[in-house]
Amino acid sequence: MEFILAFLVLLAAFTVLAYPLYRAQQQPVGMNASTLDDLLAQRDGIYATLRDLELDKQLGKLDEPDYNALHEKYLTQAAGVLQELDLLRGQGNATEASAEIEKEIAALRRTPANTGAARVKLPALSATKAPALNATKAPALSATKVPALSATKGQASGLHCKNCGRAYDRGDKFCVQCGRALT
Repeated sequence: MEFILAFLVLLAAFTVLAYPLYRAQQQPVGMNASTLDDLLAQRDGIYATLRDLELDKQLGKLDEPDYNALHEKYLTQAAGVLQELDLLRGQGNATEASAEIEKEIAALRRTPANTGAARVKLPALSATKAPALNATKAPALSATKVPALSATKGQASGLHCKNCGRAYDRGDKFCVQCGRALT
């Protein structure tokens, strides 16, 4: 009995360890990661070269005929790399896919209910449900309690920063000019 139990545990462990190897054999070979990385690197390099060409033309380092020749050369290379990427990714016929996407977008635009944002109907707040403000708990601010801002900051108090000499009001903890702590 113990022998059968040990055999089952060993078989389960072997199955868990061998499963990734079995799974790797079933994956399609079509998309090679190194090929994809190489094509992406080529695409990025060509794009960078095209940007550099445009900059050189704007700076006057390249004249128009040279720019046109090099631009056409790199555009042709970029088109070839993009076609290879599409074939490698399984998107050989991109026009059909884009036509299908356009159909779906048009269908979404035709539906009046779909406005792009979720609409939520909120219940109306009635006067009976809204809590009344208690005047004793939240006193109204009067003009006498709120000091007015003026350009004469610190002149009434006569206080000045010892470091930079800027005027400040009582209650300020730091100088606005130099940042020094006020005492």
